[in-house]
Amino acid sequence: MIVKTLLKGAKTDEEYRNKLKSRCKADILLCFAGAAAIIAALFAMMRMETMHAGFVCGLFSGTGAVIIVMGIKEYIKAKKLLRDEKRLRAERLKESDERNSLIMQKTMYLTGYIMLGLCYVTMLISVFFNMMVFWCIWAVTILYCLLLAVIKKYYEKNL
Repeated sequence: MIVKTLLKGAKTDEEYRNKLKSRCKADILLCFAGAAAIIAALFAMMRMETMHAGFVCGLFSGTGAVIIVMGIKEYIKAKKLLRDEKRLRAERLKESDERNSLIMQKTMYLTGYIMLGLCYVTMLISVFFNMMVFWCIWAVTILYCLLLAVIKKYYEKNL
């Protein structure tokens, strides 16, 4: 979904075809990221000697496997679209629908601010129990705010 959102906005079938080719490359990169997560799980399994090792290994290998499967699924879907002109055009029109685009923008906007609010509430609570959790959530909040400012400046210049 994130790859689709980032590589949206084709006005012609040829432009959409080029976007699909870019998506295929992104899907291949996602597969490599999933494989890296599985490798990290194997490495953690060999190196970690804590009670959380099983959880970490399961989390990394599970998310890695899902990322690989989704990358392959989207890659196959894009390749099929590239071979079928009729489906390519229909999918381009569906994806370039302004209503769907607006819904995604509003969803991402609201989700970001809800997550920021949840981070703040978590910081308020965690400061009384565990400073490590507080500092981690603090770092995520600051990173989010910095990214928000940088991306806003980018769009102010380029739109």
